Amino acid sequence: MSEKKRLLIYCKECLMPNTRPRQQFNDQGICAACEWNKQKKNSINWKDRWAELGEICNKFKKRNKGRHNVLVPYSGGKDGATIAYMLKHKLGMNPICVTIRPPLEEEIGIQNIKNFIQKGYEHIMITPNREIDRLIDKDNFINKGIPMHAFMISVQTAIYRASLILDIPFVMYAEEGESEYGGSKELRNKKTYAKEDGIKYYLSGVNPNDYINKYNEEDLFWYTYPKEAELKNRDLPELYHWSYFREFVNYDHYLIAKEHCGLLEKTERNQGSIENFSVTDTYLIRLYYYLMYLKFGFGRTSMEVTNEIRRGSMTRNQAVNIAKKFDGEYPDEEHVKKYLEYYSMSLDEYNQVLEKWANKKLFYKNNKNEWTAKFEIY
Repeated sequence: MSEKKRLLIYCKECLMPNTRPRQQFNDQGICAACEWNKQKKNSINWKDRWAELGEICNKFKKRNKGRHNVLVPYSGGKDGATIAYMLKHKLGMNPICVTIRPPLEEEIGIQNIKNFIQKGYEHIMITPNREIDRLIDKDNFINKGIPMHAFMISVQTAIYRASLILDIPFVMYAEEGESEYGGSKELRNKKTYAKEDGIKYYLSGVNPNDYINKYNEEDLFWYTYPKEAELKNRDLPELYHWSYFREFVNYDHYLIAKEHCGLLEKTERNQGSIENFSVTDTYLIRLYYYLMYLKFGFGRTSMEVTNEIRRGSMTRNQAVNIAKKFDGEYPDEEHVKKYLEYYSMSLDEYNQVLEKWANKKLFYKNNKNEWTAKFEIY
């Protein structure tokens, strides 16, 4: 193919294309996330929202007097660390941080958890059934093109169960992704979300409890929501997003976590990325972003430079040049070996899955048998 074409429609202000699921553009060709970014800067009174958070914190301080009063999902990265730091040191809360261990853990992610704990944060680590992890992930890799769906499920369901077990109804997640990165506007000005919203937006519409028909129910404890009978006479988890109360800026979180929580970055950039300090918990994330690129025509670099455009640290032209260079990098041989072992697949079987999910309108195979973009980033 001699010339790339303008097959995608891009936001006029960032690099998010119309292929992003649930993406919306206004009449000026600006995506919902950029539109929201302007509203955050110009229309939201963050001082009032911080005061609102203070009132919520006071409510749970009284309810859980003398013990942990807020649960913070924490992957070992910058966002959970920053949220825990702010809740503890700026709002006087007593957080308990809960890590759901992903499969194929990265060493730097484990070290960051150890460093965080040494800074005085109390912490629980939950390891779901690894065989169930693998079975769910292989099924979804093959049939949905989602290579780490079990972990995505347990980040919702296991946290929900942990909230009930610990009797801490106050749960503080990080950002509301649909609003921040482009998608549905339904949760844009809501401080909490229901588990049904989590299924719809964060789990690709897959109800985790459907797996009860496929696997042993006892093995699915951390992958399913409690049944209604288990919730009677209980204070249900209130699932909040930090991004409702404070403007969500990824780079600011990196600086806070590095200064106060022992966060380490890599010596080299992440594959398919321009940075070295985020999403360092699992090796599967490279495959997740690569499949996203094959399916929708944008990858991790496009997402990162888009964030930089929105925070005013990069022009759109700069972002285009960077995305052209780094977006959609294929995971290296070392990573692919890990994937083949994890899924119990041959290389041919693995490549057949990529073939199945590659968007043939956007990609073709070159003479080296590599997936190559037909489209121009512009």
